[in-house]
Amino acid sequence: MSVPRILFVVPGLLAGLLIPTLLASPKAPPTAAVGMAGTDFTRSSVTIHRGDRLTLVNDSTVVHVIGPGLDTRVVSPERGVPMYGFHLMQTNAVFTTGRWMTPGTFYLTCTVHPGMNLKVVVIR
Repeated sequence: MSVPRILFVVPGLLAGLLIPTLLASPKAPPTAAVGMAGTDFTRSSVTIHRGDRLTLVNDSTVVHVIGPGLDTRVVSPERGVPMYGFHLMQTNAVFTTGRWMTPGTFYLTCTVHPGMNLKVVVIR
């Protein structure tokens, strides 16, 4: 009797996501970066100047999948947001966006945690 491959693939994928997170201890993010605490960003909003980059640091023990959008819905590409698709962020992962060139208000969200949104305000 043959065992379906899915019985090996799914546990392998879950282990690949969870084991590194369980073994790592979070480090504090740099002062200019936006951290993640549990199932939320450490700040609800951030104001940056036109041309700046934004650094996100997962300083929690929870896996996050971050992308442009709101309330777990990634919208990519989104006009004015220099971040495309979504980014898997395990414990201590760091992601720096491209330069924010369009003034306005934008949002980043986590596709895993409802309500985990970051408001990004870009000023001149």
